[in-house]
Amino acid sequence: MASPLAALAEFEAILVRSGLDITQRFDTAWYNDYVSEESLPLHPLPTCGRASAMAILIGNTSALWPAFLAWLGTQPDPAGLADPLDAYVGGVIHRAVETLLASPGMEGTEHHIYWPWEGGERLVSMQRVAVASGLCYLDSETQLAIHPTFGAWHAYRAVLVLGTPALADALAPSAPSRLPCLLSGAEKEAARAAMSAALRASDEADLCTQLHGAKGMERDVRLAWAALRDCVQLGAEHRYSEAQLVYHYTKDKAVLLQAMRS
Repeated sequence: MASPLAALAEFEAILVRSGLDITQRFDTAWYNDYVSEESLPLHPLPTCGRASAMAILIGNTSALWPAFLAWLGTQPDPAGLADPLDAYVGGVIHRAVETLLASPGMEGTEHHIYWPWEGGERLVSMQRVAVASGLCYLDSETQLAIHPTFGAWHAYRAVLVLGTPALADALAPSAPSRLPCLLSGAEKEAARAAMSAALRASDEADLCTQLHGAKGMERDVRLAWAALRDCVQLGAEHRYSEAQLVYHYTKDKAVLLQAMRS
């Protein structure tokens, strides 16, 4: 009979095939202890009636883009989707979770899915999950999450908590060591300058919108925030394509539809 760990491995493989190629297993206690130690105004993740529970941080690199565009091209009305990327990611994750929970040994498992856009008691800091699980380094000044392979070119999409005891018991008994700083002094200085420029561009865009009722500064704002990521040399080869980058920051459907047709 297949084990819960085998089912979890297949769940992760499904996500990878769909472009969600970052899956980091962690103990909810690691995150809860971290936010408590840092006195952060965040609610703890559930432990499903035990001291801890396994959870998975789900994210992506540039690998998401071609998978997403392929899916978008199969939709009857791509332009009519309110938020195509969220629809794709949410659909992939929900279907993968359904498959996981239908696997032998996983039936009836208590589970919780947290999304980056949620607030209140369901607010989870995806970046701090990444830090607590040993996935990335978080720069406190710029809030850049730096992965040791992908650098700044990745994103977090959800956290899935699973209440299966066999999964929690398979985790390491203690939290991994947190990654050291992955930025050089020069990169830190460049990132600080880039962040200041991005904040100024955002303020100017807000003012432009208030005065003229149009978002004339959107492209400049996008370039300014992208420049912040470009300050990190590590993982530069994993930089998003221009179309993915523009859509990531602007949600411009014209750019998305053009990329799909191309």
